[in-house]
Parts: sequence; structure tokens; C-alpha cells
Amino acid sequence: MNETSADSSTDSDDAWERWLHKLEFLKEMIVGVDLLVVVIAASVVTFCVNHVGNEWISFISDSKPAIATLGAFYSFALVFRTNICYSRWWEGRVLWGTIIVCTIRMAQQANLWIKEPVLVKRLSCLAIIFAYCCKAQLRGTGIEDESEDGAKLLRKGVISQEELDMISTQSGWQPYYCIDAMRAAISEGLKAEGKNDEWKKNAAQAAMEETICTLANSIGGCIRVRSTGLPVAYDDILNTTGAIFFTAACLAWAPGAGLYNPFVVLIVYTIVKMIIGVGSDMEDPFGHDESDLPLEKFCEEVDKQITAVDERAKLITFDLAYGPASHIPSERSSSYSTFPNRRGSPLANGDNDVESGQMSS
Repeated sequence: MNETSADSSTDSDDAWERWLHKLEFLKEMIVGVDLLVVVIAASVVTFCVNHVGNEWISFISDSKPAIATLGAFYSFALVFRTNICYSRWWEGRVLWGTIIVCTIRMAQQANLWIKEPVLVKRLSCLAIIFAYCCKAQLRGTGIEDESEDGAKLLRKGVISQEELDMISTQSGWQPYYCIDAMRAAISEGLKAEGKNDEWKKNAAQAAMEETICTLANSIGGCIRVRSTGLPVAYDDILNTTGAIFFTAACLAWAPGAGLYNPFVVLIVYTIVKMIIGVGSDMEDPFGHDESDLPLEKFCEEVDKQITAVDERAKLITFDLAYGPASHIPSERSSSYSTFPNRRGSPLANGDNDVESGQMSS
């Protein structure tokens, strides 16, 4: 009973913290000196419009269709910018999905094709380190930084202090150190296989090299997304168009809205500001903003799944290719005898007896 109440209390606390985080995000996005400037300017314009002659009010009212056209152009430019920012966010999401899949695949391939346990463990650790190095790289820091997870990986035994120091002294991108180390471990692990089954060695090396190349392309794509923002001229044009639109709209709405005009302008301006703010956050999807990708969760999931791959390889007592011995049929049809027996397989012992019995009969 106490555990249930404790879990519910923890869930409610987490939900409350998420709401507070969202409110803080909205506060940072909306609140600013520009809101006060908009209210004061709109109030001054509204006061002046309502105290001029009727001919000016008539002229301003007749300009509403032109202002509506300007607003349509401004809305189109705003939506176009938001779509571009969203496409960058989506590309970063897809690239990180590829990183997650390929890091886990590297651990699976190592457990399948590398026979040396030390090198299998080495490749699994390098795959985990690679994910955390990618996160640090995309946030402009290094894995050794206090805000990153180098110390946590050191405590878990995923990385040694010597290698952490070596990575931190790299002048190039830290994820590429992991890629070089993976290639070295794979080369050494397949070399230990000897000269037998050369085709198997070549196939394993080609498959693992393809995984490494995909990892390299994915982190390269993420760095491209982070490094190349929107053209500066586009934001300048959008901001200029917005200033013209809100000035003209304030004049056009003043006769009809009256004293409510400053509040109407403020509401519309706040909505536009939030849309622009969300787009700006999505432009670089690898930061710490509310709308950014949860890189911490991605890396934790990589760590969790790779650890599960290694544990599964240790716990399973039967050959995955053939399954448990209890599921092997005691009598096989004649179609089974057309396949050659494999040395070391759980089917190898009983097969010769069956076949010899068939021949003797």
C-alpha cells in the first residue's frame, strides 16, 4: 500500500515538474520588453486615430483590404519559415533514430561475429560512448564536460579515465574517435578468427563496416543541421514585413476596436511571437529547449538496449540458431536429411543414429 502511494506521489510530482517546465518555457518565449513597447505604441496610435477628423477615419477604414492582403503575405512567410524549421527538427529526429538503431546493431553484430569476449565488450562500450559523444558534440561541448555524461560512464565502467582523457584532448569531432576505435576492434576481432571461413570473415567485416559508415553519415548530417541555420536575410525580411503589418493593422483596427485595440494588437503579436519562437527552437533541435529532441533519453535507451544485448548473450544457454533442445523434434521428416549436419549443433548427435538406422533397415 505504501509503495503504491509512493509511486502515485512520484508520478504527480513528475507531472507537476513537467507543467512548471512548460510554463517556464512559455514565459521565456513570450515575456519581453517588446510586449510593453507594442502596448504603448498601440495605445498612442489608437488615441491619435480616435481624435482626428472623420476624413482620416474614413481613409483608414478604406485601407483594410490592402492591410488584409499584407497580412496574408506575412502569414504565408511565417508558415513557410515554420515549415522549414520543422523540417530541420524532423531531419534531426530521423538521423538520431538511425544512430540509435546502428549503435544497438553494432553490439548485436559484435556478439554474433566476434569471438573474443574482451573485444565484444569493447565494441559495446564504444557504441554507448559514441551516442554520448554525439550528444555532447551537438551541444557544443565535450563528453568530459561537467554538463555531459563522461563522469557517469566512468563510474559505470563503460569508459576508463585514460580513454576519457584521450577523447577530451582530440582536436577533431569526438564521435569520430569512437568510429576509429570501432574499426580497430573489428579488425582485431576478425583477425583472431584465423584463415578458415574467409567468406564469413569478409561478410562480417562488410556488414559491420556498413554500420559504421551509417553512424558516420548520421552524425555528419546532425552536425550539418546544427551548423547551417536559416539565411539571415530571410529573418530580416520577415521581421520588416511584420513591423509594417502590425503598424498598418493597428491603424486599421483602431476606429472599430476603440480602446480594445491595444489588447487586440498585443494578442495577435503574442501569438505570432510564439510561432516564431517555436520555429527558432526547432531550427536547432539538439539543445535544451522544450521543443528540442530528448537526447538524454536517446542515449539512456542506447545504453539500456546494448546492456540488454550483452546480458542476453550471457544468459541464453542454447544456440539461438537452433533454439532450445526441448523444442527439437525427435523424429524428422525426410526433408531434414537433405541438409548436411552442422558441427557443434544440437541436432548433430541424434542425426547420425537416425540416418544409420534408416540405412540399416
